[in-house]
Amino acid sequence: MSKQMLAVITTALVMTACGPSSPSPQTQVVQSQQPELRPDPPKSAVLDFLEKNGAGDMSKSSLPAFRRWFGKRTALAEQVVKMCVPIEEHATVSWGDSAEATACTAAHQTSIAAQRAKAWTFVPPVADKRGW
Repeated sequence: MSKQMLAVITTALVMTACGPSSPSPQTQVVQSQQPELRPDPPKSAVLDFLEKNGAGDMSKSSLPAFRRWFGKRTALAEQVVKMCVPIEEHATVSWGDSAEATACTAAHQTSIAAQRAKAWTFVPPVADKRGW
């Protein structure tokens, strides 16, 4: 190997070894102070309505939790079903995984169960008060 080639290789090695291999501590501090900018998902009218009626945070609620909550609030479930009909007609594929979809499903199931319970409730006939 010639002396010139050896000088070029040595210079290249020295230049790569001396370059910044990791960010300086000041650069790391500046990077960690910047907040992560993620857009907030738009608030749903259904979730706002439920939150105002005492549901609390529904972001991680399951279908059984919603059903249990709607079980004592059947009138509220029927209102939510009416709100969900136009939303479901124009829903995207990913909507089914949202808290709004879970609330709509639970409200629909609760509403059907309440209607069936009303249909099978025994109401005694009114007695004839005319006498014989």
